[in-house]
Amino acid sequence: MASGSYDLRSASSPTSAANGVTPLRWSTEPGASDTVDCDLGWMLDPWAGVSGAATDLLRLATGAYLADALTKRGTTFTRDLSINVAVTDPDRWSETLTNDVCDLLYWLTGDQWQISVTADDSNLPAPTLTDDKDEAPVSLLSGGLDSFLGAIHLLNADPSITFVGHKDSANVIKAAQRAVGSWLAGAYKPAPSYSRVTFKQAEKKQEPSSRSRSLLFASLGIAAASMRGSSTLYIPENGYTSLNVPLHPNRGGALSTRSTHPLTFERMTSILSALDLDITLVNPFADMTKGEVMTSVAAAGPPKGWLEASWLTISCGKLDGGRMAGGDPNFNCGLCVPCMVRRGTYIAAAQADKTKYLVNEMTGSDRDGLVSRRRGDLDAITYATGEPVENSQIDALSWPATYDLDAATDLVQRGLDELAAVPQP
Repeated sequence: MASGSYDLRSASSPTSAANGVTPLRWSTEPGASDTVDCDLGWMLDPWAGVSGAATDLLRLATGAYLADALTKRGTTFTRDLSINVAVTDPDRWSETLTNDVCDLLYWLTGDQWQISVTADDSNLPAPTLTDDKDEAPVSLLSGGLDSFLGAIHLLNADPSITFVGHKDSANVIKAAQRAVGSWLAGAYKPAPSYSRVTFKQAEKKQEPSSRSRSLLFASLGIAAASMRGSSTLYIPENGYTSLNVPLHPNRGGALSTRSTHPLTFERMTSILSALDLDITLVNPFADMTKGEVMTSVAAAGPPKGWLEASWLTISCGKLDGGRMAGGDPNFNCGLCVPCMVRRGTYIAAAQADKTKYLVNEMTGSDRDGLVSRRRGDLDAITYATGEPVENSQIDALSWPATYDLDAATDLVQRGLDELAAVPQP
């Protein structure tokens, strides 16, 4: 089993990491250190007024994200990862609470985690807290289609909403985020606030998967909500994808995203409660398929150009076009499961889809190579859409105790119906 041990603290800390432990040193000011690259300083400046609890949660999430990126998976999927994190108040982090975070990380990543905390010895002044906050609700905005539609939906209800994003290391995702931000700035007056924050390792990434990013992204949004005095953090994602129901028996577990799964929200809510953070996580599309989301947004009269802007978003779950003959790293592939869900969205919503998909741009043997690489995804879709969803399939999965499984079964069936409508090569 692959393993890694890490110690995250301020670059100004006098403490050295123990033998065999990789030091991660976060710069005291915004910018890169030798090991951590972040647009926020150790005390989260230039953000002001973030509570100590929200700061600590973001530090733990950052430590997990960096450990995830720097530890390559071995011959088995599961890794053994441990992080020690310097926090503003170790007393708030009981063993029960750190175990809860470890359990959440296991649920998200499939890895075994150990978390310990220690007092921050950076000797930096604590940020000044103030009651002078605008209380504007906060939403995550990733550069994907769901969060883009979420931004339109939320701005229609509350123009004061602010957006926060994680500036991804992939150039294609950063380009999508810039495109979304530019469109929003032109479509709404005044332009909504959209802050994108870099969090990444300074060294070369060792592990291509980044399932811990779900916790980092949510924790970044929680810190933004704390700064603004908001009681709500929106995380828009269509309900079908949120439920994370495997398309095939060999695609279960953490192989697919669980960012907005009902159990993820339940566990995050418990952690926030233990930290006395009065912030509620809300997925406005929890009961809708992706096609239903787009249909709803289109019916509400979105600003001109919204459809064209949607074509610039990124949904692809693989983004490996640059490693294929005749490929392009800047396009959605069009054949992985997230891309097929995306394509089904436009069909279900009766909207033109002029997204540039690799499968439509490649020809001949190059295209054949892409189809071959995606055969596992396509076969899984064929398998899942071949028969109606049974309640027993849903019952066998993990859910919050009070979750409506009949409604989940119906939602999954509607999502699969949209998938089945997409033509396969």
